[in-house]
Amino acid sequence: MIRNYIKIAWRNLSRNKGFSLTNLLGLTIGITCTLLIALWVQDELTYDKFHSNYKDIYRVMANRDFNNQVFTDQNMVLPLAKTIQEKLPQVKNAVVTTHRQPHILTYGDLKLKKEGYTVSEHFFDMFTWKFVTGNPASALPDAYSIVLTESTATALFGKDDPINKIIKVDNEYDAKVTAIVKDIPGNSSFQFDFVNSFNYSGNYLSKAMTNWQNSSWDVFV
Repeated sequence: MIRNYIKIAWRNLSRNKGFSLTNLLGLTIGITCTLLIALWVQDELTYDKFHSNYKDIYRVMANRDFNNQVFTDQNMVLPLAKTIQEKLPQVKNAVVTTHRQPHILTYGDLKLKKEGYTVSEHFFDMFTWKFVTGNPASALPDAYSIVLTESTATALFGKDDPINKIIKVDNEYDAKVTAIVKDIPGNSSFQFDFVNSFNYSGNYLSKAMTNWQNSSWDVFV
């Protein structure tokens, strides 16, 4: 029975080749577009949802009024995160980060231009990246530690174990590799090759911690 159906269908297709080709082409394009749209929608709906706490994470935004024109942006002052955590007991963690910035990472004779974030404590408590080596609790013990993505570690060290290796950042200071995380998925608001920690003992940051005018950071709670 099925064989007869196939024979009849083939004969009809053979008799009306132009019409059949047009229909098949339209069907193929329709199915392809539907699949592509479905994949895009799925990617959008899963944005940042790989973090285990994603339902409880918020970016702090500000409504600003300049000359009677109100606009909203994400640029916050540096001391805000610490103040939020101290003054609002319902906030478990408040984290401040820089915007993504390019830096030169040097290991031996190899120099790579990579992009990353400088972050405050609790960054890895709030955002649950997948660790290849190391762990979130001890990932950034001080300002001279750095966490690399898997591909960045491979680019710098090849097959060698990267943990406790020393790299130079911007030819200014040495940083010890303390952990490796999986490469960041495309449906993440954060896209980085490395993460390091603020050095609050530095002259610039020590002044910025009391500056409520310079809005240059992102804050998450």
